[in-house]
Amino acid sequence: MNRITIFVLLVTVSAGIIFFQNQLSEYGGQKIREDRITIVPKDERIKAGLLGFETTFSHILWIKTVLYFGSHYSTDKNYPWIVKMVDLVTRLNPQFYPAYEFAGVMLPELCNNPDAARVILERGLFHIGDKKWNVPFYLSLLYYKYYDQQKIAADYMALASRVQGAPADKLAGIASAMYTRAGFRNSAEEILILTHQASENPEVRSHLALKIKQFHSQWKNEQRNN
Repeated sequence: MNRITIFVLLVTVSAGIIFFQNQLSEYGGQKIREDRITIVPKDERIKAGLLGFETTFSHILWIKTVLYFGSHYSTDKNYPWIVKMVDLVTRLNPQFYPAYEFAGVMLPELCNNPDAARVILERGLFHIGDKKWNVPFYLSLLYYKYYDQQKIAADYMALASRVQGAPADKLAGIASAMYTRAGFRNSAEEILILTHQASENPEVRSHLALKIKQFHSQWKNEQRNN
């Protein structure tokens, strides 16, 4: 590669960086409801400005997302930009699994936004659902817990059980419990442990570890009261 080609490439990348930063700055000037963003905004202008470096910028944005989340998780637990950031990561890099996992676990519970989680997970189902059983798994839990859609939840859990590499027996058993509702409450701990073990995201694993401890503490209290 000669010096002229390298120079042109550097100019191109720099232009993409400037455009990307300007777009993020525009988001900072928008008024967004912090309690619930039920429809994730679309902005395809960003892709046009990245000049083929979407994957690279998605990784940069993901690092920013994790740092942003961590700073608020340990302080005010208020995340007004997290939905936009996670959504944008998956738009720029639809194959990036950690962002889908984060959306499935964190957005419904910590941001009170199951709608955004559903939109992002459905994107993940289209792009990597045949490779990562976790995506239909999270969709299943979402429909069961937040939408009370028992049949849809069971269908997604059954779909997850058929993905190559999935813990098929466990997922099929959970799907069966969902179809009948019988004994599903008894699967709650198994689901938490399974999700924790399968997680590839340190933030998600830490949050789920806390949930498991809380589950055990609640169970012990119930046993004492009985």
